[in-house]
Amino acid sequence: MNRTTKAALAASALTLLGAPLLGFGLSGTETTAEAITSNQSLAASEYAIDQVHSTVLFKIRHGGLAYFYGHFDSFSGSINIDPDNIEDAKFNFTVDIDSVDTNNIKRDEHVKSADFFNSRQYPKATFESTAIEQVSDGVYDLKGKFSFHGKTLPVTATLSDVSFGEQRGSDAIGFHAVFSIKRSDYGITKYVDANNPEDGGLGDTVQITVSCEAVSK
Repeated sequence: MNRTTKAALAASALTLLGAPLLGFGLSGTETTAEAITSNQSLAASEYAIDQVHSTVLFKIRHGGLAYFYGHFDSFSGSINIDPDNIEDAKFNFTVDIDSVDTNNIKRDEHVKSADFFNSRQYPKATFESTAIEQVSDGVYDLKGKFSFHGKTLPVTATLSDVSFGEQRGSDAIGFHAVFSIKRSDYGITKYVDANNPEDGGLGDTVQITVSCEAVSK
């Protein structure tokens, strides 16, 4: 049964049951039908990342001891998604590498240099989804192509907490995605210990977390 048919049947049922429903705080069939139409509109929307209410975070092991964290202040992206068919969604994301912030100005400059990100030559990192597969209730494998430091390689992120709602009168969604890369795969080998890749001056594995809200265009 398609969405339009479901909405029509629901509206008919509410018309028949309108009087009892008033006792549950509904103002009548017109208001309830409007709510159904509002839910339907979610499927037709394209969403743009709300940078103010979103975070792009990374962590890397230092000296074989603790992790230190950094984030990016400038990024953008879009999501095309049907709340009833998340596995057909499309995610596109772009990060401005020069916006990296590790809470230390000198370290930020070093991270941007040719030793690491080389943000002058490679100013953007991008992700483009290629497939989504559900692995458990509310959890998905988000597969895609990650382009960074002049190379494009496949990655798989764990996508969770996909939610739908409203923000300032517009349809909105939220999601949380986590994936890891080996920085040496992208040609960044500074301080990687060849014998103990995670225990050198800096570990080889970088975990990236993207937790975002997006609003319908």
